[in-house]
Amino acid sequence: MLALRRVFFDGASHPELVLFHCRVFLDGSPSRELSRSSLVMSRTAEPGLREAFLFLPGPPDGRRLLVRYFFSTVENGGEWFSQAYEVQVPGEDAAGDVTPIPEAGEGNLRAAPGCGTFRLLLPLRGANPADGSVRYGFGAMRKKPSRDLCRAAFPATLSPPVVEVPGALSVLKNRPMPYFLYHVAGDAGNLVADKINCARLTFRDEEGDVLCARLLWGDPSWNAQNLSVMEVRKLASPEGGAADVFFADDREAYLRIRAGALDRQPPPRVFEAFVYGPEGSVVEYCFQVLVRRPDGSVSAGWRNRDGGNWSVTL
Repeated sequence: MLALRRVFFDGASHPELVLFHCRVFLDGSPSRELSRSSLVMSRTAEPGLREAFLFLPGPPDGRRLLVRYFFSTVENGGEWFSQAYEVQVPGEDAAGDVTPIPEAGEGNLRAAPGCGTFRLLLPLRGANPADGSVRYGFGAMRKKPSRDLCRAAFPATLSPPVVEVPGALSVLKNRPMPYFLYHVAGDAGNLVADKINCARLTFRDEEGDVLCARLLWGDPSWNAQNLSVMEVRKLASPEGGAADVFFADDREAYLRIRAGALDRQPPPRVFEAFVYGPEGSVVEYCFQVLVRRPDGSVSAGWRNRDGGNWSVTL
């Protein structure tokens, strides 16, 4: 596995939210999309600099991956999109920004297709190991968990240890939960098993003016941040689905189609999405929405709890 680092500079402005959107292909096969994702870019110690790590599978021998990406920001009620970029991995343009994450054996149990992934701060116990190495992996419920399930070694250069976790495992027949995250810190560390739970969260649009709702969530430290695009419950039409909100080729046309699909479903409308984490952990969250104005234009805004975010215990 490889971790590709991409950065964004705020410049003169200071956006409220910066997202990294990418599609991954096998180089030479531009019509075969391997994955797509939208990641929250985190602030770094350097003022104005944000970064995101994209976790990629190791490409087949002699092949490279092609990553096509762009950025979007939310600031002062507006949403801005950058031009598109692309980079080959491995390749000269990515030199210095790719960190190998060694994997032993055949890799972790495969994620269920279409169920997505999320970022999780590894729930380490006690102090970090002296060598800075943490191994982790996934597995279904089993009576005798093995260290062999911890197939990936997280390097000390990527800190804090935020890893990408599947929303569901294929061995569980695509059901969302539960399964276990296994991890061990250092060569002499004990194997730890954390049951991964989920919660369905909703956003209720009473007025019927919300075009898109996004759930911004993470651990209370906000070291592991996630953005989940929410869909309207029982949306009457497959056209204008929320999954295309960032990746539509013609954004204006997409918003018109989505507005028409939503208009066929009277308010109040309920948007929903899942959050995930270790059993007993706390997830903080808020909502970022696109709202239709009376003149037909669209504005970006936030829905927070008075005095802070909402939270849920898993």
